Amino acid sequence: MRKWLVIGAASALVVVAVAVLWPRGTPPPLSLSAVDASAARALPEFESVEVSSGAAEGLTLTGRVLDSAGRPVAGAEVFLAASAQKTLTSVRCDECGQALLACEARESGLHALAFFEQARGFLQPKATERTDAQGRFRFERLAGVSFSVWARAEGFGAAMRERAAPGEPVDLYLPPLRSIGGQVVDDAGRPVPGARVHAVSRKVPLQSEAVAGPDGAFTLSGLGEGPFYVLATAAGFLPAVESQVEAGPQPVRLRLEPSRTLEVRVTRNGAPMAATVRLKADHLAREARAESGVARFEGLYPDELVVTAEAGKLGATPRTLTLSERLTQVTLELEEAGTLLVTVVDEAGEPVPSPELVLRSIRGQPLQSQKPSTGELVQFGPVAVGDYVLEGRAKGYKDAQLPAKVKQGETELELELARATMISGQVLDQYDRPAPNVSVLVQPTGDTVLADADGRFTAAVPTPGLYELHAHHSEWGGGQVKVTAPAEGVKLGLEPRAALEVTVMSEGRRVEGADVLLWLDNEGVFRSDSSSGPDGMVPMRGLPEGTYLMVATHRDYLASEPRKVTVVDGQTQKETVSLAPGASIRGEVVDTRGAPVAGASVAVLPRTAEPVTTDAQGHFEVRALKPGRPYLVEARHPGYDQREHQQTTAGGDPVRVVLEARTTFRGRVVAEDGSPVRRYRLDEHDVTSADGRFELALPTAGDRVIVAVEAPGFEPLMVDKPVQPDLGDLVLERAPTVTGLVREEGGGPVADAVVGCDACEESVMTGPDGRFTLPAPSFVAKFTVSARKGRLSASVQASRETTAAVELVLKPATRIHGAVYQPNGAPAAGFQLEGVNADRGEPISIVTGPDGRYSVDVPPGNYRFALGVAREFSGEPALVVRVAGGEQRLDFGPAPGTASLTVQLKPERGKALWVVAGDVGAVGNPPRELMRASYGQLLYQPPGERVTLQGLPPGRYTVVWGHFHMESAEPPVVRAVQLPAAGDLVLDP
Repeated sequence: MRKWLVIGAASALVVVAVAVLWPRGTPPPLSLSAVDASAARALPEFESVEVSSGAAEGLTLTGRVLDSAGRPVAGAEVFLAASAQKTLTSVRCDECGQALLACEARESGLHALAFFEQARGFLQPKATERTDAQGRFRFERLAGVSFSVWARAEGFGAAMRERAAPGEPVDLYLPPLRSIGGQVVDDAGRPVPGARVHAVSRKVPLQSEAVAGPDGAFTLSGLGEGPFYVLATAAGFLPAVESQVEAGPQPVRLRLEPSRTLEVRVTRNGAPMAATVRLKADHLAREARAESGVARFEGLYPDELVVTAEAGKLGATPRTLTLSERLTQVTLELEEAGTLLVTVVDEAGEPVPSPELVLRSIRGQPLQSQKPSTGELVQFGPVAVGDYVLEGRAKGYKDAQLPAKVKQGETELELELARATMISGQVLDQYDRPAPNVSVLVQPTGDTVLADADGRFTAAVPTPGLYELHAHHSEWGGGQVKVTAPAEGVKLGLEPRAALEVTVMSEGRRVEGADVLLWLDNEGVFRSDSSSGPDGMVPMRGLPEGTYLMVATHRDYLASEPRKVTVVDGQTQKETVSLAPGASIRGEVVDTRGAPVAGASVAVLPRTAEPVTTDAQGHFEVRALKPGRPYLVEARHPGYDQREHQQTTAGGDPVRVVLEARTTFRGRVVAEDGSPVRRYRLDEHDVTSADGRFELALPTAGDRVIVAVEAPGFEPLMVDKPVQPDLGDLVLERAPTVTGLVREEGGGPVADAVVGCDACEESVMTGPDGRFTLPAPSFVAKFTVSARKGRLSASVQASRETTAAVELVLKPATRIHGAVYQPNGAPAAGFQLEGVNADRGEPISIVTGPDGRYSVDVPPGNYRFALGVAREFSGEPALVVRVAGGEQRLDFGPAPGTASLTVQLKPERGKALWVVAGDVGAVGNPPRELMRASYGQLLYQPPGERVTLQGLPPGRYTVVWGHFHMESAEPPVVRAVQLPAAGDLVLDP
């Protein structure tokens, strides 16, 4: 599916405190000083870009300023700046890559606040003109190819045109002056007087500001084109954000969260000790020095984070915390730790340029990240002794992961990144100007990448082959180009093509903030890059000619009914769509005593609206629902359970949802020898505890508490005990282990090979002697153990019952090559062939070239490739093949010289048809061993009584018809056949 977005580039900030008054009779909030220096980041430089050539022969840009009815506006001020002049709307979040004003992470509110407080990143005109009596304006002696032009006049809001080109007439439609009103409240629903409210249009980046009155009410007036990013802030609170607000009568309610403080005490043998303390969470990375054994972090949101500490050769076990209280205190005990020393190299052993590394816990939580220079030895730690995961990435390379077992002292680790097949280029508009932040779709894989501020993009593709690149921007146009990877310098031009202009209305007025989606068979989904402005119009230019299904959406309205629209190249089709106002479900979430439950997630079934979160009074409102329709209301909270679902009607009376508080239980998780298990998962809670103890709110069933305990290296434990505060010791049994040796074909041991299994949740590395110990997977009797190092790999079968060591002999990859043919026998150019390594459960993707051929290196082993167009396991044939040796030819589809086989059978659920090369003899019931045949085709649940399999090399085959998953009363039907065959093969039961 295509989702075309315009996304800007990111940045960070320094947060400055704002002093405000606090009402009498309420306790003052915690003082919010500047966020820790470790969190402060400099704002980007918005360098001034000159627009004047200084010469008489410079370029000219002309246009008109009109009101919303198309009448000229005389005396309007018109401003001009170069498109290269960056603003806040072009800033990206450096964590997720989204536009900063679109990033939903709460930490991004802190980043945006600095731009407002320092008045940075807003439009700054480099030239100014006034319109004449006919509303016309003219800029002369310009230097450049692209400009931002905006205008404003008394009694009107501002409007803007981006990327205006000299010689192209510019019409600016000024909307009537509008405003945004609302209230700022705290987490208890009380007004916050003196709160500062900032706003910026997502289309015209001009700043607006207001101060909340005694009742917390505010009005942002004099606004023009939207939608708007609105941010509120006050001393003692963290910023509250509404990222897409429509100017108008609908009030905005901004709820400020009190600033959370985390106090970390660091000890060694119970005594305070100086250390470096680090915090890591979503969009958050801070560190502070605990000089006297105490580090204090302020300005934190009530979210989950991981805290660690280190000092010299000592480190503390990472702790996961949720800052539910205004002050959270935690103690970290330092112990003998280890240091991880990492080098990042390519397949030839050469340093990888500018890699990015992340050290994660075994549960995937990020602990530390680094961006070293090329060839630099990277040090992580000291970190607590234990198991971790190291991730690495670099431009032009495939992402890689390694298990990292940290021991006391130094642990050296070499992370090898394999080069990726790349396509790079630039997106250009119809004037050959770079088109920034345009999404580029890569077919046939369906992956998307985002062009940067200069329109440049880089896409990693699975293999060399023929690819088609698509780019689309709803205002600048669309384009596509075919390239054979690897490729550099690709030019992807946007052209006007067909155009659609959709005006979105509701109850006779134009709707701001609406989006439009278009579906076209075989072309995917097109979505508007920006929402409608005050004129309600959404442009959709650069579309392929055809008939589309169109839907308009808005978060406060019901989506429009799908309807067909037809667009033609070179023409603009105008459509009007009406949105019906949605009804809402309002209510409150309380506990069994009637006390409000804040922070509960409330959703409705069927899920036609996004979940909402209750405020401090337990209140919620789910909007954009169908009036009069019944819904089930479901509330979730980690400290409560909902025993009964509530049913209500959208637009009806408020509903009350009652949650039952979970009982808090304590206990200890230990191994069989009584030693504490320090890291484990108890139901949905990840626990890190030096002594194995826990104190958690857990769900109950009547008078029983039933929870699951999981820990790496141990068998899962299902706890079923009477409800009582102390659950005592929960004893985990160590899981059986698989031991073995990884060696070269010449017999020598292989150190630092990664060993895992197809059912394992974790992997390990071999020691210097090539030996390893791997926890066996739970609930699986037999599994496949695999080892890899660089381009070498091996696999072997193992079981929980077998105690004998396994041996894995690493072998080089096999080069498979051949061609893919369509059902009509023609070569399949640019076709994506998908398969899976059955030994390891690893997917494989191959894309053919212009002649339908391919050539790729894969690990030896058993594979299954999908041959059908829909890639469905049921009803479509699959090729089962064993890959071995240095080179192997493998054609797919009806290649020249191959035969077909037509089989008549009686379809039955759960049955499969195998056609396997050679004489198989007796088969199992079910015949699972055929999944590891050297060559054959499989058709699970044939769709009809007569099926034909194509692309079988001539020779002798065994045909098997039987149940795929389970043993049946009747054994599988087995027949031998010689291909090519004279006629249909009839399978009688």
